[in-house]
Amino acid sequence: MQKNIQDVLNAQDVELANALNGMKADPSKLSDFISTRKADLYNTVAREHSDSFQKVYGDLQRSSDTTKNILYYHVRNKDLDSLQQQIFDTTKTSADNATYDSQIAKRQFEVNEWTVGNKQDTLFFLQMLFIALTLTAPMLYMHRGGMIPSSVFYGVVGLVAIAVGMTLIVRAQYTTKTRDQTLWNRRRFNSMGGPPVAPTCDAVIGALSKGADAAADAASTLSTTNMGTTT
Repeated sequence: MQKNIQDVLNAQDVELANALNGMKADPSKLSDFISTRKADLYNTVAREHSDSFQKVYGDLQRSSDTTKNILYYHVRNKDLDSLQQQIFDTTKTSADNATYDSQIAKRQFEVNEWTVGNKQDTLFFLQMLFIALTLTAPMLYMHRGGMIPSSVFYGVVGLVAIAVGMTLIVRAQYTTKTRDQTLWNRRRFNSMGGPPVAPTCDAVIGALSKGADAAADAASTLSTTNMGTTT
């Protein structure tokens, strides 16, 4: 196969040489041939340059379009991220407000229940004191009238006074040492560490700050994840 190709090329070279030798006898034909070959060569080179320029220009235009599309995608991702951040902030604010309101309502109910229970306990002691005074008054009248001996009067009054005093001491000790300071009907045992200490404002603010920092970290992680997924 290669030998046949070489033979064809050699035959073309021989024909070209014969044609040039024939045209040497006629300078006008030789000049026309050279002019034609120059024009063909110029047109071929110009066409190749034009094709190369068109290809390079097309590649540049497609690259520019790709860059624009990437920029548009980036801007769109930022818009979506901003929109998601706004939705997250709104939802978080609503959830925080709902949680705060729920906690406030729950704590207010506990405070009201504790206050009512404390007032009822105080009322119970006052009723007991009233009964003791009601019992002591007629006995004092009968003692002064000589109807009952002094031993009976002082014995009964002493027992009533001891009962009232013991009731006051037991109730005060139970409320101060044993009763839960949040829930009126709950008792705290020694193994539980005694009554809870009410948190200070600084402790509450610190807890809220930690919660806000944790929520901000979660929001940042969520935004980074969403951006990576969208991209």
